[in-house]
Amino acid sequence: MNKWKLISIILIGIIVLEGLVLFISQHRYITVTNLSSGNSAKLGSKLVMAVSSPEYRSTPLIGNYPFVINSGILTKNLANYTLIIAYVDINLSKAKVGESFMVYPSINVGSNVPVQFFNNPILNVTIVKNTIFSMDGSEYLNFSIKVNITALNSMGEGGITTILDANPPESTALSTIYGNTLLLVGFHAYNSSVIRLEFYVAPNTVS
Repeated sequence: MNKWKLISIILIGIIVLEGLVLFISQHRYITVTNLSSGNSAKLGSKLVMAVSSPEYRSTPLIGNYPFVINSGILTKNLANYTLIIAYVDINLSKAKVGESFMVYPSINVGSNVPVQFFNNPILNVTIVKNTIFSMDGSEYLNFSIKVNITALNSMGEGGITTILDANPPESTALSTIYGNTLLLVGFHAYNSSVIRLEFYVAPNTVS
């Protein structure tokens, strides 16, 4: 009986060890000491994760908001790279300055992110400007947001002033997450009623 019990314990140990090896092979960790970069918070001595597979929620929006039309995930195929992007469509006529919403950004392959951000990548987004005006016979949108990266206790702000119905999406790097890894936001004003906001984390070489 003791022999079979010993064999069972050994087999369980082998299974646990294989699972641990698989996890480590998928997620590589490095230690960072006394890091301070741009508008990122000081990390002190923290673990940073090298992301080897994209992390995202199929429904990135957290909660329900009367000014949000929908949210989801889209992909953009670049040369030898697939960029995963979380988006939120905003109803401009309903969105008021000062209103906010929470969203999960996508975290793309090749990103290096602090573990606390990887485990809790929530962004608290506040609308700072939302104005439509006319100039030289064209309609313009002046729209900007402020983003609180809750896990890192850091802030970023960005926006666009653009002719409606004329320009492709514009991306702005709002914050350095770590090293060459950025939090980016894309702004795509479809018309005077709808703007799409895109939230994603990626290395600066592919963003």
